[in-house]
Amino acid sequence: MLNGIIELIRFAVITFLAAVAANVVVSLVAYVWAKIIRVQGHELELRGRLARYARIATGLTNRVEARKNTAAGAATHLFTAQRHEKQLKSRIRELEKCPHRFVRMIGAEQFPNKPYEFLVINSSVSHQVKRGERHPFYDSSWAQPCPVHVWARGPEEAKAEFERVYPKASGFKVVYVQPLTGAAAPKDSGDSEGVETATSEVEPA
Repeated sequence: MLNGIIELIRFAVITFLAAVAANVVVSLVAYVWAKIIRVQGHELELRGRLARYARIATGLTNRVEARKNTAAGAATHLFTAQRHEKQLKSRIRELEKCPHRFVRMIGAEQFPNKPYEFLVINSSVSHQVKRGERHPFYDSSWAQPCPVHVWARGPEEAKAEFERVYPKASGFKVVYVQPLTGAAAPKDSGDSEGVETATSEVEPA
């Protein structure tokens, strides 16, 4: 009788321990499986973030390269313009020092246009020369009356063309105007030595 009770108790304990062990194993497997799923989910999300960051970084790199190319092109244009400006300034100084008369011209020397001479000064340049300074845009020769020959059909057209090229807003003032007739009028290209043709509204200094 006693042995039977002992066997029964032993069986019950073994069954209980086996059930507990099975539950522990199932719990561990479930925990590990949940961790694996969770890690895989984070990994996929992290990969998506890294892909987005890579696309953003590529876009920024492309923008930086485009800005570099634009800046390089602008710098090239700037250096070219500065070189041309130096050449023009040097040419103007040479013409100012030469013994020939330096005349600026507007318009085409062709029929039925007639030549008109404008004596012009620039008040802004004149004021700065008196202060011992240089004008940032115009040559110092504009401080004194400078001759400008305008070829036009009539005096009104000549005045309008002159004001288009040398506007009053930039400080240009006409001292005297007269039509050129006879020997005073340029006749051909051989007489145009020391002549500058004004084609833009602002003349470099």
